[in-house]
Amino acid sequence: MSQNDPPGGLFGLSYDGETRVFERLKLVSTAIIVLVGAWPIYWMTQLAFTEYRVVEDGVTVFPTPEIFTLGNFTVLTDPRMYTYMFNTVVVAIGTIVTVVIVSLIAGYGLARLNFPYKEHFARILLIGYLFSPIVIGIPLYQIWRSIGLLGTRVGLIIALSAVSMPFAVWLMWKYIMTIPEAHEEAAWVDGASRWRGFRDVVIPQCRPAIIAAALFAFALAWNDFTFAQILLPSTDTTTFAPGILRAMGQAQFLPDAYLMAISLAMTLPPLLFAYFMQSYLLKGFQVRAL
Repeated sequence: MSQNDPPGGLFGLSYDGETRVFERLKLVSTAIIVLVGAWPIYWMTQLAFTEYRVVEDGVTVFPTPEIFTLGNFTVLTDPRMYTYMFNTVVVAIGTIVTVVIVSLIAGYGLARLNFPYKEHFARILLIGYLFSPIVIGIPLYQIWRSIGLLGTRVGLIIALSAVSMPFAVWLMWKYIMTIPEAHEEAAWVDGASRWRGFRDVVIPQCRPAIIAAALFAFALAWNDFTFAQILLPSTDTTTFAPGILRAMGQAQFLPDAYLMAISLAMTLPPLLFAYFMQSYLLKGFQVRAL
């Protein structure tokens, strides 16, 4: 529209003027969101690389080079930290593998097979999200103790997989629905079985959904505290989050700088995973009718 056009926008401006106002508002709101989200990460990173004695006296927003140190990360050389890290990695990998395999098979069944009450069954899966982890964790404690899974990494993997599964199954179901069944039928004509068609045709095209489901399961398993605290009472099998809490109780005192170093070490893996897999992640979540 030309500059001589009468005002017609919400603010009594021309449409071009109103567009510029909204663009600036979007920039301001985006800057605020980024600042709020990045500030805790910045503060954690700053304290992790600052002399712990300086942290106790108080730090400024912009630190000076002379207080920079890598000494805080020596806390990670504690044998307990190795144990916590190993347990966390094992649980995260086990959860990812379990969630991806089961959700792929279940999602394929929902997408390709017709059976009574299929839609109702899929909706029932989401009921698990109505309960908080502490509500589920207490009965799981009793069940795991009676069947011998209490205090084992396998027990925690099963619990975390059960929590991650509903979303992953829905994601796979909706994503597989976008893959034309004609692709599988062409493989069947060439003599492939349904299983081989699923393996060679469907799974390769589900890569974005697989990565999205894996990232969701990884984030849940890596950051889990409640289930690990309840189901892993032994220090030898516990993961990072509850392990740090127990180490703090045993040591009575850990400098804030050491805690920030530990927190930064826990934060980096999911951030790097999400950064390098973001293109697949976005494709996996861009499924219609999800």
